[in-house]
Amino acid sequence: MATTRLSRDSREDARLVKGCREGDARAYELLVRKYQDPVFSIAYRMVGDREDARDLAQETFVRALEGIDTFNIRMPFRAWLFRICTNAVIDHLRKYGKVRDIPVEMAVAAGAGPFDGGECAVVIEMPGSDTEIPENISVANETAVTVREALMDLPEHYRAVVVLHHMEGMSYSEISRVMEVPRNTAKTWGHRARALLCDTLEGVV
Repeated sequence: MATTRLSRDSREDARLVKGCREGDARAYELLVRKYQDPVFSIAYRMVGDREDARDLAQETFVRALEGIDTFNIRMPFRAWLFRICTNAVIDHLRKYGKVRDIPVEMAVAAGAGPFDGGECAVVIEMPGSDTEIPENISVANETAVTVREALMDLPEHYRAVVVLHHMEGMSYSEISRVMEVPRNTAKTWGHRARALLCDTLEGVV
């Protein structure tokens, strides 16, 4: 894909990535703290299990550090990181199947990777309750569970698009970078996912 003009925020990410490549543990810590909430949110919304989401968030940051030298610094870091997270989640879903629980209350200690100056331990402070993770649809608790269950029944790629677009506020262009598919494909997946959800939730919401 062609490179994009980086925003000020992405340029700051690029500076931190350069720091990570030079073994700056503080730069890695700042990236983790900046993206810990959305990464956990994506993982949780896709798997619905707090323990699995914690592990997948940790795995995402470990993978990101291990592959930091492969990141194209002229591209947005957020999309690259979310791609790692989404791929980790999809791998998990295919390996282990569906969810086990719904509630979210989490604080995860993530082990970072090795730096020249030693090992960096970063604490990822995750959202403490459902009310701290914004929802686009305000519904009663029982209905919320029904909506989540319907989301979990979607194919993993459809589910990812719903989470990224409707819950994380990403554009289809951004999602195309995360999912590594054409924008029209991401948009089609989104439309099909919404249609499936509407059929499942007809008369419920």
